[in-house]
Amino acid sequence: MKKIAVCILVALMVTTGVVSYSESLSEELSEGIIRLHVIAESNLREDQRVKLKVRDALLKEMEHFEKSEDVKKSLQVFEEIANKVLLEEGFTYKAKAEYGKFEFPTKHYDNFSLPKGEYNAVRIKLGQAEGENWWCVLFPPLCMVDAATEESESLLRETFGENYALVTEGDRLPVKIKFKIAELF
Repeated sequence: MKKIAVCILVALMVTTGVVSYSESLSEELSEGIIRLHVIAESNLREDQRVKLKVRDALLKEMEHFEKSEDVKKSLQVFEEIANKVLLEEGFTYKAKAEYGKFEFPTKHYDNFSLPKGEYNAVRIKLGQAEGENWWCVLFPPLCMVDAATEESESLLRETFGENYALVTEGDRLPVKIKFKIAELF
């Protein structure tokens, strides 16, 4: 009976350690990234079309930014750009820009994946923001480069340093966690 109790205690300690490590690693990865997130008014074709026009206008403005601080200081500019596009396209609703930590699902690119989690992001809400959304990685500036190029690989290596393999290897990492007690049962 004591052996089972000790096994359960060890399993709980290992689980706690793995969860804690995973959370701190996720936090470390997300700190080096700023995402751009544009949410359409609705799923109507015209609302989705204008969402992409807003995205294109924002990316054009952001392509000359060199630091993530430039993004944080430019929320008013982003909102003005989005509202200008909406007005030019004949829409009466407005855009709202905000910066903060937001939940994102896992995103797979050709040569890397970003795990699900909270990331810093510039979020542009169009109107009621009840439609499908679009997002990309703004810093490092992967919105502006093809995710499968050498330039994107270099940006990822620079941003993630020793954690680069965690982003690029994804499911292929040779880590498997097993609990002997679970195997016995």
